[in-house]
Amino acid sequence: MSAGIVDIATAKPGRTIDNDHFASIGLTDEWIRRRSGIGARNWLPDETPLAEVAAEACAPVVTRMDASSSIDALIVVSTSVRQRIPGIAQKVAHLAGLRPSVLAFDMNAACCGFVYGLVTGLSLCEAGQARSVLVCSVEAMSRLVDRTDRQTACLFGDGSAAVLLEDREEFAGFCRVAGCDGSQEGLMRETDAGGIHLDGMQVYDRAVRRMSESAQYLFDHGPAPTVVIGHQANSRILEQVRRFTAHLGVPFVNRIENSGNTSSASIPLAFAAELDAGSLPATGRLGAVAYGAGEAWGGVSVDYRVPKVTTP
Repeated sequence: MSAGIVDIATAKPGRTIDNDHFASIGLTDEWIRRRSGIGARNWLPDETPLAEVAAEACAPVVTRMDASSSIDALIVVSTSVRQRIPGIAQKVAHLAGLRPSVLAFDMNAACCGFVYGLVTGLSLCEAGQARSVLVCSVEAMSRLVDRTDRQTACLFGDGSAAVLLEDREEFAGFCRVAGCDGSQEGLMRETDAGGIHLDGMQVYDRAVRRMSESAQYLFDHGPAPTVVIGHQANSRILEQVRRFTAHLGVPFVNRIENSGNTSSASIPLAFAAELDAGSLPATGRLGAVAYGAGEAWGGVSVDYRVPKVTTP
């Protein structure tokens, strides 16, 4: 058997921040939309623990399972967890109602984290080391940015999404491509003074190339995806990737307008939004491609069969 996605749920707590919020630093709605395609994003209260947000996304999936004891692993993917010891995966497992014997660990691959998490979870399932794996991305990027920085303050949003992976006879094997280049770590990084530095033109060019190449690889190796979702970094990046992959002949998702860049959570949040809107069927094959700090990039194609209800 092969593993695929069998459930998904999301959490976008906090308050909605529209573009008018940034008038105080000299940004207009028109300027932000033209540069990024973003109209609004959610920001969590600073005091809200990320473990609680992740558990809010995981809990509906756990509740809908016939036997939650069959979840053998939990992978919590996040760029924005500030607490190093302990990580939050064990707390998320506890809050979401998973059994104490579950394998739970944190992962950070920046904006490419969900792709890395999927590859890890699918590999555990297909190797027979787990019956089911829960992969949860949770981000509070608003806590990392300098909110007075005109380049980055308006870009990022917060939220969480969780997918359940499981072996089923009807699923085809997953396909993956991934890579990294540590010599490019300076392109996107957290600064010592606080905030996020982006080398805009370099990031744009490399993100478009890496995500386009990853999408092509997924179509050249194994069953073709029925939809491609790129990391929701910036609408201009997404539209360029769409143009470069148009010959593949499948929908390419751009859901950044009302979410902003939610780092590792952006792909599953966009996936859930498409399912909820009825833009995607409940059965298909997802192609997920991402590029992020590190630098890290990659793609994965995986079959999915999910319930119609995807959000709490």
